[in-house]
Amino acid sequence: MTDFMDTIALEAAIEHLELEQEQRDAIAQLDDGDLEQIDQAILSALDSSWKKAGFIASGVMIAAPDEHEELPEVLYTIRIRALVQAGRIEGKGDPQVFKTFEIRLPQGGR
Repeated sequence: MTDFMDTIALEAAIEHLELEQEQRDAIAQLDDGDLEQIDQAILSALDSSWKKAGFIASGVMIAAPDEHEELPEVLYTIRIRALVQAGRIEGKGDPQVFKTFEIRLPQGGR
């Protein structure tokens, strides 16, 4: 289970974002299992080398299963930030600037 940001915390995180109703509805339909599936897709796209977070978010979104096709890219950026905050991935740079923010799997000893 995704205990560092569940669906309730996710809804609070998007509350003030400018999203179309269709996107809000798609996010509202997610359960904790869906969030874990998205997190696993993000983790699977990473290795020990630094990658641009925006590139990873876009790639995971494009490869998402059909039931997630209405989810906005901002959802993937929120999940990446949550994974960094939880220590499941490492981040380098400003996490608010996904064009330059870089992420990777945690390195040994952490």
